[in-house]
Parts: sequence; structure tokens; C-alpha cells
Amino acid sequence: MTDQKTKSQMAQTKKAIIYCRVSSKGQQEDGHGLESQETRCRQYASAKGYEVVATFPDTITGGGDFMKRPGMVALLSFLDAQPDERFVVIFDDLKRFARDRDFHSAFA
Repeated sequence: MTDQKTKSQMAQTKKAIIYCRVSSKGQQEDGHGLESQETRCRQYASAKGYEVVATFPDTITGGGDFMKRPGMVALLSFLDAQPDERFVVIFDDLKRFARDRDFHSAFA
């Protein structure tokens, strides 16, 4: 048996993308908010056997329409550009997606 994955194992590997967003100006200025979120997300992906194929960071803080966040727009565009692919989207905390319940239900 070889160390390489077989075709069936490769087909079972789920592709994942990561979305990271800072919550405050302090996190953005310190430079640790996005980095630590991505690290936790990558650890989670590794534990689940997911292959991380892209990461989408956002440095715009505060509430409001998440569709005004460049990283979220890029993530959704990435998904739209590959309609036949399936991805697991990993957030460090679901609040990174949106704090407003209306945004959650609109995309659930």
C-alpha cells in the first residue's frame, strides 16, 4: 500500500473555504484577529479531513450589511463561479457571518 491517496479517497476529501473577519479596530491594528481565526479554522478543517482551497479575510469592522464586506462578496463570487463544486464554508464563529438574525435567515 502506498502513502498516496487513492482516487476514491481523493473524491471523498471535502473542499473547504475559510471566512475570517475582525470584530474591532483593535484586532485589525494588532494584526492578530484574522491570523488567529484562520489558524483555528485550519485546525478544524484538518481535524475533519477537509482540504482548504481558499481563505477570504475581511478587515471592515462593525455591523451592517455583510454584502458590503469585500471578503464576503469575494467568497460568494468564488462559490458562484463554481456552481458544480461543493464546499464547506468555515467560520471561526457564526457571528463572523452576521450578527443580525435577518441576515442568517436570508442565507440559511
